[in-house]
Amino acid sequence: MKKTAIICVVSMLCLALMGFGFARWSDTVTYGATVATGNVAATIAPGSPAVNDLGADPQWGLGVNSEGKNVASITCVQGSDLKNLTVTVLNGYPWYAPAYSFVITSTGTVPVKVDTITSTWSGALAPFINTIGWSIHVVNPESNGLLAVDKTITSSTSNADWAGLTAALYGIQIHQGGTVAVTVDLGITENVGDTAAGGGTGALCPMLSSATDNVSIHCSQWNEIVPQP
Repeated sequence: MKKTAIICVVSMLCLALMGFGFARWSDTVTYGATVATGNVAATIAPGSPAVNDLGADPQWGLGVNSEGKNVASITCVQGSDLKNLTVTVLNGYPWYAPAYSFVITSTGTVPVKVDTITSTWSGALAPFINTIGWSIHVVNPESNGLLAVDKTITSSTSNADWAGLTAALYGIQIHQGGTVAVTVDLGITENVGDTAAGGGTGALCPMLSSATDNVSIHCSQWNEIVPQP
């Protein structure tokens, strides 16, 4: 009996030790670490100056303003969400040549690329307003192994319209703090279908009329946009 009692005590001690060892071996180990992620953000704002008509009305095509008349006007205002602009042409007339500028800025930590930029005109004057030229100035700081960039892209006779501008902007990369400054040249025609030399056969431009454009941008993370060739 004494021997049996000793064996039982020893067995209990062994089991206790095994249980203790099992508890230690299966204990949860917590490793303290911080994982930081970047953010994608971009804004669009009026340039400086925001518009070109600050006095005598600028002209294009058949228009001549040697008298320095100040009849029409253009404004460019930033939207409350910082993602769009409202451009308004007031009292426009044939061969008036307003222009506006805006700046796209990458405000996040992750580089972005311009995805889409849209223009939606409305108002009686809208059918007579055409994009007749543009310029793009890209300024990027050195970032993530990429060299700093400072370059200008301008339209040609073959791509001076809005489609040409959107194609040129697509895929442009903007680093944190980088900017893309854009100037858009507009021209009002006398008839729908006019060129700079006239010759349109469509409707006649209305008098004392205006039009408003909503310009909005969408930028995506740098690796989600196919690079420009």
